[in-house]
Amino acid sequence: MSVFIFIIIIVGLITLGEVASKWFEARPSRPEVESAGDDEEIERLREHVALLASQVDRLTEEQRFMTRLLETGARGDAPPADETG
Repeated sequence: MSVFIFIIIIVGLITLGEVASKWFEARPSRPEVESAGDDEEIERLREHVALLASQVDRLTEEQRFMTRLLETGARGDAPPADETG
């Protein structure tokens, strides 16, 4: 009885291996990446990132300025001297 179970397991493993190999062969391969024109697109993306970074810096400075104005206005103090840092 145990020999019969052993033979069934061996046949099952062989069948599973065949099915897996056919599945891997039938799977579509990844398309190759084209390198033409990528440099221009990367350069454009770099310019956009630099522009966004400068806008974020400007907004941050505006927010700091408004925060200082609100703090000094609430306390009634004179505005602080030029605190560029």
